[in-house]
Amino acid sequence: MRTMSLMWPHVPRPRAAAYVLPLVCAALAALAASAQKTSTTFDDKFNFSEHKRYEWRENRLTTRQHPDTNEVMDLKIVKAVNQALVGKGFIEVREKPDFFVYYDGGGNSQLGAGGASQAGSAPATTADIAPTYGLGNGPTLAPSTWLKVSGQIVFHIVDAESKKPVWETTYSKTFRDPDKALKNMDKEVNELVSKSFKDFPPKTKD
Repeated sequence: MRTMSLMWPHVPRPRAAAYVLPLVCAALAALAASAQKTSTTFDDKFNFSEHKRYEWRENRLTTRQHPDTNEVMDLKIVKAVNQALVGKGFIEVREKPDFFVYYDGGGNSQLGAGGASQAGSAPATTADIAPTYGLGNGPTLAPSTWLKVSGQIVFHIVDAESKKPVWETTYSKTFRDPDKALKNMDKEVNELVSKSFKDFPPKTKD
């Protein structure tokens, strides 16, 4: 098989950067894209066009941040979901809903590059799980180490009558700078909700 160097033997060496730079940019773009993922499952027999009323169930958010921070985050997520659903013609109610909505959120951390290991790095209980959007009260790290957090949130929709799940979407993202993500909480929440409900409601089976 012929190589690129054989096809263009007279290209000056300085111009090699012109070919390398696009490849580097493409690689970085692919890396960024792999850092987040959304997957959805649903019951195509449940017709959302005939079920517009929803009610929230209790949400579960497992992080190592202060409870006040978790509460603020929960309120922001619920508000963003409400805005997304109302924008699609759904109505939040306190009684006689057509379906229930709730979410489970959490994450885990990985220590890398650098030297010092994290004592007792494996979580022993849910209370030890690292935060989804920030480091919170996480362990002290050596200067040459870094911590990335793999966060995940799963939104559930359950038929109020049959009590069976009819739609579920999972949003996963790896935060390579969790502290920055926590400071940009509004942006991160809007992104996760926007991507999670992008294709909601699903098309029903004819």
